[in-house]
Amino acid sequence: MASEMSTLYLFLSGVTLLLVTAHALGIAADRLGFAPVVGELLTGLVLGPSVLGLLFPSVTSIVVPISEGLSALASIGLILLLVLAGTEIDVSVIRRYVRPTIALAAGASLVPFLLGFALGWFLPETYLVAAEHRFSLALFLATALSISAVPVATRVLIDLDAMDRTVGQLTVTAAVIIDAAGWIALTVVSDIARVGHFDTAQLSRTVVVLVAFVVAAAVLGPRIVNRLFVVSAHARSPVLTGFSMVLVFGFALSWAALRVGMEPVLGAFLAGLLVKDRLDAETSRVFQIATLGLFAPIFFATAGLQATLRELFVPETLLLAALTLVVAVFGKFLGVALGAMVTDLTRAETLCIAIGLNARGAMEIVVAAVGLAIGVLTPTLYTVIVLVAIVTSIMTPPLLRRALSRLSDDSRPLKT
Repeated sequence: MASEMSTLYLFLSGVTLLLVTAHALGIAADRLGFAPVVGELLTGLVLGPSVLGLLFPSVTSIVVPISEGLSALASIGLILLLVLAGTEIDVSVIRRYVRPTIALAAGASLVPFLLGFALGWFLPETYLVAAEHRFSLALFLATALSISAVPVATRVLIDLDAMDRTVGQLTVTAAVIIDAAGWIALTVVSDIARVGHFDTAQLSRTVVVLVAFVVAAAVLGPRIVNRLFVVSAHARSPVLTGFSMVLVFGFALSWAALRVGMEPVLGAFLAGLLVKDRLDAETSRVFQIATLGLFAPIFFATAGLQATLRELFVPETLLLAALTLVVAVFGKFLGVALGAMVTDLTRAETLCIAIGLNARGAMEIVVAAVGLAIGVLTPTLYTVIVLVAIVTSIMTPPLLRRALSRLSDDSRPLKT
């Protein structure tokens, strides 16, 4: 009994410390004009061994090493975050701007993916877990650098009342496609990493299972969702609500994805897409509060706890971090510019979209966390990717504000 009480005491101490710090830094980031997620991402770095651990190691020992309880809670946060991301996708908007959206999304994902793969392919062996993992590492780095963060761009566009403008619509719709493609790519890349090499037969099986899973979810998912919400509507229970159904369906589809060998984040993302149209205002509000107020901050904080800033003070590693940041930013800008060539976007509009899509935010952290968990990324490379996610998320709000303020009225119709 005493042992159980001690475990519970440490768990509650860790949760409290992470939440208080995450929300405090999130509020500070918001007041400084950045997205709150920036402060939450910094939480792990501040509480970890690289900062607070040097001054008050006894405090850091509360959350480092990460306990199984905190790790499980962070995993739930990751799943709910992806369900929430799925609920924010407006398919009708994507349909409205099919041609320019596809062009921008293709350029903004393929170019940084290729540059990220090249960077990973030519990394010195000291940054590899093992020499035979180079191909897998290059794929993970490419996937991480090709992603975009819908929440960061959306938050800034809403703050500036620019969501309904052409650049606002295109930024969000392109980011949605990039993220969706990123989760699919993560599933394939993870499977290749587990095999240890490029196996055509294994890749074919992965693609077949992936397609079958998505099709099955698309066909059976709406029926299951409808049934769940019918049950919740007719059940005379104060706790069996639409919110409960979202949680059940999100966890179930994440489990199903994991069961067939896919990444659970793919199942969570599909679950969000499928429940989107069944959510009323109250259910959406409760789900956002629970996810963004409790579970997501714990995921972001624990992600930062696994980063070791001390290694960045090594000149070679610092140079690698700077190079990775340059590749990430340049790749995204070049990709958007190439995609915009087949549209009638002006240079000013193209610049706004490129800035908006440059933030990686939480999405890049998810890719890095998966890579670290399956043993493809070293702690040093994980830290580098986390820093790129944080820096690009910090850069985006002020740059996008400035670019939008200089943009003339863009309410003109766009070729679709």
